[in-house]
Amino acid sequence: MTTRPRGAARSARLPVTQEIVSSNPIGDAGQGSTVRNLNTLLRHEVFSSGNGTTDNELVNYVAGRIADAAEIRRSRQCPYQFLAAYLNAEEGMPQNIKAALHQAAEIACGNVPELPGPVLIGLDTSGSMGAAVTGNRGRGATSKMRCVDVAALFAAAILRRNPDSVVVPFDTAAYEAKVDPQDTILSLAERLAKYGGGGTDCSLPLVQANGKYAKRRFAGVVLVSDNESWVYAGRTFGYGQQDATGVMLEWQKFVGNQQRLNPSCPSPSQGEAGWGPKLVCIDLQAYTTTQAPEREDILNIGGFSDAVFSVVASFLSGDAGRFVAEVVEL
Repeated sequence: MTTRPRGAARSARLPVTQEIVSSNPIGDAGQGSTVRNLNTLLRHEVFSSGNGTTDNELVNYVAGRIADAAEIRRSRQCPYQFLAAYLNAEEGMPQNIKAALHQAAEIACGNVPELPGPVLIGLDTSGSMGAAVTGNRGRGATSKMRCVDVAALFAAAILRRNPDSVVVPFDTAAYEAKVDPQDTILSLAERLAKYGGGGTDCSLPLVQANGKYAKRRFAGVVLVSDNESWVYAGRTFGYGQQDATGVMLEWQKFVGNQQRLNPSCPSPSQGEAGWGPKLVCIDLQAYTTTQAPEREDILNIGGFSDAVFSVVASFLSGDAGRFVAEVVEL
C-alpha cells in the first residue's frame, strides 16, 4: 500500500510520516516500527489535517498497517507488543488505531505456540502486581503497563491457543476465573487482571492443581508473578519443612500425582529427558529471590517479552536443542 501525496501545508510533517509510517514494517523490532511509534505520530500531529480535524485517510492507513495479518504472521509477533501500545497510547489517539491494536492482538494469538499438553497457569493478582512492569523510571519513562496486565495477557494468550488449560488467579486466596471464549484477547486479559489485590501466596495454584484438579493431567504449571511471596499455609513469611517454600512442597505433590495419573511419565529423579511435568516461574520484576530452585523440571524466567511464549513451549516440550536456541534468541 502507498500513501497519498501531501500538500505543501503538510510538508513539515512529511519526513516523520515517511520514516515511521511508510519505511518501517510493523514487525520490525527497531526504534522506528509503526506500533512502537504511535505516540510519536500523534505528537507530530501526523493524524491531523489541520483546523482540529482528523486525517481519516492516514489514520485508516496506519490502522491497516497495524492489523496487517500477513505481516503479523510473517514477523511472528505475539500479543504483548500490541497490549503495550494500547495501554501506553496517549490521550487523543484515534479510536480506529486502538481498535486495530485489538485486532492485531487477536491475529498475533495465532503466533503463540501450542503446548505439548494443557497447563495450569497461576496468575498473581496481588496488590504489588499493580506496579509498572518496567519499575518506576520517573515521569515519562514509566510504562502504563502493570505487572498484572502482562500476567493476564500471558494467561489469556496461552488459554486461547491451549483451551484445555486452566487459569487460577490468586493473591492470598485462589479465584475461579470465568472466561468467555468470545472475548477478544485484550478484553480477556483486562477481565483476568481484575481479580485479587491482596497479599501473595504463590503455592495456591499448585494447591488447586493438587485438589480441585487432581484428576486432570497437565504438561506442567506456569506461575506468573512478581515473586513477592513468602506466605505459606496462612503464615506470613512462613516456610515449609526444612525451610522449603510452599511452592516446592506443593510441586512435589503435583509431580507425584501426575505420575499416578500417567505411570509412563518420567520423574526428574530418574534423570530422563523428554515429557514430564515441568514448572515455569516467570518473575516479571526479576528479584534475586525465587520460589523454586533451577533444576531439570524447573525453569525461572526474569522479565518478559514476546520470546517468553516460545521459551515456555520448548521447555515444556522437553526439546533441549530447541530450548537452548530459544533462550539464546531471548
